[in-house]
Amino acid sequence: METLITAAPDGTEAHYYRTSNGTEMDFLLTLPGGELWVIEVKRTMVPKIERSFHSACADLNPQKRFYVYPGTERFPLDDKTDAIGVVELAKALQSVK
Repeated sequence: METLITAAPDGTEAHYYRTSNGTEMDFLLTLPGGELWVIEVKRTMVPKIERSFHSACADLNPQKRFYVYPGTERFPLDDKTDAIGVVELAKALQSVK
């Protein structure tokens, strides 16, 4: 998480999200322009989106959704969510203007 915060543009806010019913998201990044990115971090090499992720996204309505896993390939998990390695996500954050 520190790697991603360091790579994010100045003024980015980082948060954890959890509701009273247990819906949670590991990491929320609000970029300086207000764009919200949600990030779920897992140690598995076989990324799988769980119901809690979908529920949190429905609550938050993020512009970007990422599932960070230990691999290096970036690929879609669904039409709105990419599986991505932490290095690749850090590069994506560095490219945000």
